[in-house]
Amino acid sequence: MAQEFTIIERYFRDSGLQFSRPGIDLGIGDDCALVSLEPGYQLAMTMDLLQEGVHFPGAAPPALLGQRALAVNLSDLAAAGAEPLCFTLGLSIPGVDQDWLQGFSEGLLTMASRFDCPLVGGDLIQGVLQIAIQAHGRIPTGQALLRSGARPGHLVYVTGTLGDAAAALAMLEAPERPSAADDRQSPFQKSRLSSKQRDHFSRAFYCPEPRVPVGVALRGLASAAIDISDGLISDLGHIVAASGVGAELDVAQVPLSGVLRECVKEEAQLPLALGGGDDYELCLTVAPEHCSAVEDAVAALDVRLTRIGEIVSGNAVQCLNNHGEPVTFEHTGYNHFDSEE
Repeated sequence: MAQEFTIIERYFRDSGLQFSRPGIDLGIGDDCALVSLEPGYQLAMTMDLLQEGVHFPGAAPPALLGQRALAVNLSDLAAAGAEPLCFTLGLSIPGVDQDWLQGFSEGLLTMASRFDCPLVGGDLIQGVLQIAIQAHGRIPTGQALLRSGARPGHLVYVTGTLGDAAAALAMLEAPERPSAADDRQSPFQKSRLSSKQRDHFSRAFYCPEPRVPVGVALRGLASAAIDISDGLISDLGHIVAASGVGAELDVAQVPLSGVLRECVKEEAQLPLALGGGDDYELCLTVAPEHCSAVEDAVAALDVRLTRIGEIVSGNAVQCLNNHGEPVTFEHTGYNHFDSEE
């Protein structure tokens, strides 16, 4: 028990993660944190659970893992148009590894300080490596971006580029000495990537950019929004289901990075971008009268924004090629329970 509190104090309370910001009245140390909201604001809450071997590879660099663990939660706040306020951490670790704890704590602090989102509490146990973060944000009352506002005629946009994180996971899980069969199954054109290319993909997976400023700028302009965690087709499908509509995607317009086009086999590029997941970009729908305002607002933040489709009547996401013909993809998104009957 004494060691548990020593770890908490050294790596999480005294590490700089418990910095002050307006609205946080009491952080780590008591049974509960105390948070104040100004009149006219709602509290936004989200939580992600990450497990070794499921959400990140074994032996993941702890500092990068710390950044990723908080970033994926901040991305949920961004999709709602929320401003980050604070977060709590539930951590299960197999044993006390001081270097790992130091690196993980530093990674968390990197992301927390960037978005003014201090750690205010949590729990620590011994077990398989799992990271549960609950992030809290604030939104002016009634201005949250939801999944349920898309209507026929609204346009579909995405921020950034898609597919790099899925390619990164393939790179991180590849055997050190691939066989000919491994090369055939790999999405990459060559079995060896340059250090610059490897760094690009690694950062795409471990350090996704939470689009918090974009989400805030979209309040009152976007009709629906979601962050892309499980794959574009799957996550746009959540908007479609919540809004009671359909969507048509022009797959030729889906934005891909130059590095992905350079390194990944052509036939694997769109499947990674449409169904790979882990991008943590925003997918949003916009009524035609707000399109110019949205494009200008996102451009002012120096973020790439691409129109990729339209909301239509129906109840499904349909992919179309550049001739307007339907195309299908075998893998449309990640599901934890695919293997269960």
